[in-house]
Amino acid sequence: MTMLIDEALITHLLAQTAITALVGRKIYPVIAPQNVVAPYIVVFKVDGPRDHSHDGASHLANPRFQLSVFSTTYSEAKAIAAALQAALEGYTGTMGGAGGVAVNGVFYENETDLYEPDTKLYHIAVDYKMWHQE
Repeated sequence: MTMLIDEALITHLLAQTAITALVGRKIYPVIAPQNVVAPYIVVFKVDGPRDHSHDGASHLANPRFQLSVFSTTYSEAKAIAAALQAALEGYTGTMGGAGGVAVNGVFYENETDLYEPDTKLYHIAVDYKMWHQE
């Protein structure tokens, strides 16, 4: 079975020592576990369009992922967002290691600074678009 792009992205991020030095292995799909201690990252697929031609599916997809960084300090949240950008911006190759997904390119889209008053956490939401083979 081929690795899903979501799995490949998280596997790729966990292989980046600059990121794991800041968050450890606390990178989660869609939602973080209850009571997880910050800092951590949540990976969420916002949309997943696929490219088509007159002959049908091209097997080329262009999803947008939001990587939400949560931290108790603004400066740490920004440092984690910067590490994400260094690991992702312009990436091409097989994401996720052996059996991973062929990625044609990853592109920074947007970054929003937020604060979660209920949890007292800084939240940096960073969006990336990527082109990959299916």
